[in-house]
Amino acid sequence: MVHSNYAGTNVLWFNPAGMHHQKDWLSIHIITGDLFFSNNYAYLAKEDFSIPKAISGNVELPMHQTGYSQGERPFYIYNKGLNTRLDGQIKIQGPAAMFIYNQHAFGLFSGGRAVFHTRNITPELGNLIYYGFGYDPQQNHTYTVNNFNTSMLGWGEVGLSYAYQWNRRLFSNWNFGISIKKLYGAAGYYLHIDNVAYNILNDTTLAIENMNASLGYSMPINYETDEFPYGSFINGKGWSFDIGVEYQQLLDRQAKYTPTTACGQKHYNYKYRFGISLMDFGWVKFDNNAQLHEYNDISYTWENIDTTKYHNWNQLIQEVSTRFYGDPNASLKKREFRMWLPASLNASFDYNFENNIFLNGSLVYNFPFSGSFVRKASIFSLTPRYERRFFEFSMPLSLYQWRYPRIGVAMRIAYFTIGSDYFTSLLGVHDFNGMDIYFSIKINLAKGSCEKRNKINPCGDAFQKFPWSK
Repeated sequence: MVHSNYAGTNVLWFNPAGMHHQKDWLSIHIITGDLFFSNNYAYLAKEDFSIPKAISGNVELPMHQTGYSQGERPFYIYNKGLNTRLDGQIKIQGPAAMFIYNQHAFGLFSGGRAVFHTRNITPELGNLIYYGFGYDPQQNHTYTVNNFNTSMLGWGEVGLSYAYQWNRRLFSNWNFGISIKKLYGAAGYYLHIDNVAYNILNDTTLAIENMNASLGYSMPINYETDEFPYGSFINGKGWSFDIGVEYQQLLDRQAKYTPTTACGQKHYNYKYRFGISLMDFGWVKFDNNAQLHEYNDISYTWENIDTTKYHNWNQLIQEVSTRFYGDPNASLKKREFRMWLPASLNASFDYNFENNIFLNGSLVYNFPFSGSFVRKASIFSLTPRYERRFFEFSMPLSLYQWRYPRIGVAMRIAYFTIGSDYFTSLLGVHDFNGMDIYFSIKINLAKGSCEKRNKINPCGDAFQKFPWSK
């Protein structure tokens, strides 16, 4: 959806410089939604769950015996022998608009996002989560966990984008774009464990050795009563920036004539284009209903941990501090903390076969930061698409986290787009370990819609084509 020449304001999700390759001079965006989840730790058996079953309402997840401590779970875990992970994202882009006039392009947008991830679930930790303390094969063995991180950040944003086209030559141009966004943090948390050694002595006793960890959270929750929602939905504020550049090698010669009306602009088709951008570089500082806890060089043997009960969130956190430090408030260091957005480096190459068929290759590289960062998945994709003004079809072929191949489909009819980059997960043909679905509704007005061609290009078509053009 973001790579289409009719993407409108959706192009801002990938590269703000991309506004200048759009075929429309005005885009009025109504709503876009995206739901994504993926993991390689756990799955639901295809016999138990599928999206078609969920839509029909015919879903009742059976519980499966784990074989230890009389535990039951509705899901299974993979036996990979490697560290595993979880990723998820929800996006809602609200009212937005894009306006292009000659060398200048402007965008206004609003929306909300929630991103969560978990990294470095070791095989032993994964077994502990699934089977519980009664998993005999791991009792009386010391295991280590390093650089474990789980984080979530939910925020709203309003922003302004600007793109400028410069170095306009006969058959090429460069585009530069930037977006500035004001952020309103609704909720955020992170748990980062630098290192810990642990030993499950028996079904009821956990020995923790030399743990170094930090925990920060800010939620619209009353930590004394667990009442939700509670208080303000804006618990933090911040800023973020996107910046990108794009080059186009054109099929049509650019005229020196500058139209006097925005709708009279000519769109110059490209043979190929490539761009690179830095996205979501920014932060949210939480200073309302926020707590930051630190645990340094902690060692403790926790007996009867399976029978320890808590009535609210504060009681849980204070009990942990009491066990480790002998003081319920010793772990609390600050009542504010900062969380960083899922920054990524994006790159894209788009080739025009000149028969309404395009091929796009894209990379989203997520920086492997840890601590108070949220992260999104790194993805490489190849996407062939058939594109016309009122119809578009594409089939993205993705490599998720450099390892897991996926097939998607997307279709646009006039101003409505729907698609999935993980289409097979929606069909129920394999075990369910994630999903992806998105849609968009917007209205676009085409360039060149109000001025005759002989005014735009008085010299006609002779000698106006790039040599590679058919």
